[in-house]
Formats: sequence, C-alpha cells, structure tokens
Amino acid sequence: MPGRTVGGLGEAGILRILNRRFAALPAAGDWPEGTVGPGDDAAVVAAPDGRFVISTDAMAQDRDFRLDWPAVSCGASRAGAGDHAHGFTGGYSIGWKAAAQNLSDMNAMGADATGLLLALTMPHATGVSWTDGLAAGIAGAVRHLGARRCRVVGGDLGSDDRITLAITATGDLGGRPAVRRTMTPEVPASDPVDLVLCGRAGWAAAGLAVLDTSRDELLDRLRRADPGVRRLAALAAAAQLRPRPVLGAGRRAADAGALAMMDVSDGVAKDAGRLALVNGRRVELDPDWVRSDAGVLEPLARALGRDAHDWVAAGGEDYGLLAVLPAGARPPHGFRRVGRLAPGGVPDGGGEGRGAEAAVGPAEGPRKGPGQDPDQGGWDHFARGD
Repeated sequence: MPGRTVGGLGEAGILRILNRRFAALPAAGDWPEGTVGPGDDAAVVAAPDGRFVISTDAMAQDRDFRLDWPAVSCGASRAGAGDHAHGFTGGYSIGWKAAAQNLSDMNAMGADATGLLLALTMPHATGVSWTDGLAAGIAGAVRHLGARRCRVVGGDLGSDDRITLAITATGDLGGRPAVRRTMTPEVPASDPVDLVLCGRAGWAAAGLAVLDTSRDELLDRLRRADPGVRRLAALAAAAQLRPRPVLGAGRRAADAGALAMMDVSDGVAKDAGRLALVNGRRVELDPDWVRSDAGVLEPLARALGRDAHDWVAAGGEDYGLLAVLPAGARPPHGFRRVGRLAPGGVPDGGGEGRGAEAAVGPAEGPRKGPGQDPDQGGWDHFARGD
C-alpha cells in the first residue's frame, strides 16, 4: 500500500479497505433480526428502550487536523508517501480523535455508544495507507476506549480537494434518563453546587503547543530543558492526537446523582461557563486545582515559553467530563472537585454570547488568543481574530 493513492480504486475498493478494519470491532456482527447493517441505502438500528441518543462532529483538514505538523516535519505528501498507519502523522490519529470526540458526547449524556455513521471526503491523491490508517484509528479508539457495543453502521464517500471526516454517533441509555446540561427545577436557585471533573485538563493544549513548534526549535528547547521534559512533551502530543475520554464515567456520575453533565471539548473555563449560563449561575474554578494541575505541566510550559495555567483553564480537546453534584457530595470514582456553580449568574436563554461573561466567576484567568472565546478562553470556531 505505501505510495498508492485512492484515485482509481473506485468506491468499492475504498470500502473494502475501510470495512476490513471495521469488521474487527467486537460488535461488528451484532445485527439482531429486523435490523440492517452496512450495504443497503440506509441502516436500520435497534432502539431497545424506544429511544436512542445521537450526536455528530466533523473534522476538516487544516482546521481540525493536519497531515503534517511542524514538530514532526515528516515531509509526507498528500499522496501519503512515508505515511505509517499508526504514526502520529498518519491517518490513525485522525481516525482515533474523530471517534473519541463522538464517544465522549455519548458519555456526557450517560449513554453507551452503539453505532458510528461516517461521511468521508478526500482528494484522489490521498494515500491508501493513510486511508487504511484512518479506519484503523476509528476501530482502535472504539476498542481501546472500551465502547464494546459500538460498531460502524454505514456512511458515505466523496471526493474533494481536502479531507473532511464527519461522524454521527448513536447511543443507548438503557432505560435511564439522560443527564442534561440543565439542572432540574427542583434544585433551588439559591443553593451552590459542586463542579467535578473526570479526566485531565490542559494536556491536549500542551500537546498542540508541542506539535506547532518547528522541529529544530523544539529539539533545541527540549535540549536545554529540565530532565523529564522530553517525556512530558511526548505525552502531551499523544493527548492532543489521541484523546482518551473515560467512557463509563457518565454512567457512574449519573448513578451518583449528577445534576448536570457536559464533556470538555473547548476548555474547562468555557464549558463550565456554558453549564453556569444555562443554569443561571456563575462558575468559580478552584484556583488550588488549577495551580496543582498546572504544576505538572509547568516544566514543559517553561521550556516552550507558555503558561501552564492557560492550558489547564482554557485548553480544550482533552474530552474530560464535567459533572454537577449537590454541594458537599462525595465525587464518584475518578472524579475530583474543580470548583462550583454559585448563585448569581445572568441567564440569557442558553446562548453563548456576551451573557456568558457575567456567568463566569473568579478563576485562574486564561490569556486570550486567536480562536479563543473573548469571555472564558477556550476554543470557538467563530471567535474574533480566528
């Protein structure tokens, strides 16, 4: 496959490459009577309790992912020359991340992921090895993250001058109520509630900083850095390219009485601000938590000339899980308290505009940059200056 491109393979040839990887998923053959898997005009999927959860995310080349990173400087062509299916510069990491962010959304609703529907467009010059790596990455994320009931149910192929991958995920609540971002009206507006987090914060943002640094500059900075910083850089890059949401944490939090939940895709400060806004409250991140988590990343931040506090408070794409609990409640296994939602926010109907500014209380304030929300930091596709 090295050096070959998808041009001329035809859709049938590309589908053979993809389906070979997807057939290895544990649930690939799980199609009960009355359901229909890939191969027809549409799939027919089961909804065991009469509902299914659904979410979608898209990733666009040079916007949400790159074929080459400055830190890697691999020189891989658009045809995939030199591409390795499992290398950081190959399709594997992109497929993994696309699957992981959808599995994270299922987790945030307290659901188990059951299906993925793919839409992939790419140039004729895309490497066969890159495409095979993409499919392997999707399947790898499903397996290694523990989505045992999940399989690929179908999709669509198209050609374009850039690569775009959109995945729609479905999930099953198993008869349980969904845990939403909004708390029930029974929670008194005057009562503070605790904000807890499962997963890491700031590591993916640190990884982006590593990958965005030119190879020569990065090697020079790491050479002059404290011992152990090189390993931190590698771990951070892995967190950016292959995030690991803790699947099952949503169900644990729901069973523990979580009042609201949301996954962290755009940064803790921003996503906690969203939770605060829709509940008419303000978020107060615990500065001790920010300092503690930033302390682990501080040697790497110092080597790169960055601020670790920004990474922790405003960095996105770790796909941790935020949950709201009654004040003083014991966090479920794997969660830790990172702040609270206090009374006194200014709800504006659930939007994410200027009203969010009043909903955010004291925190270790992130610096703002291109693509960051002007109120909380964190990623925003349509922020000013992006």
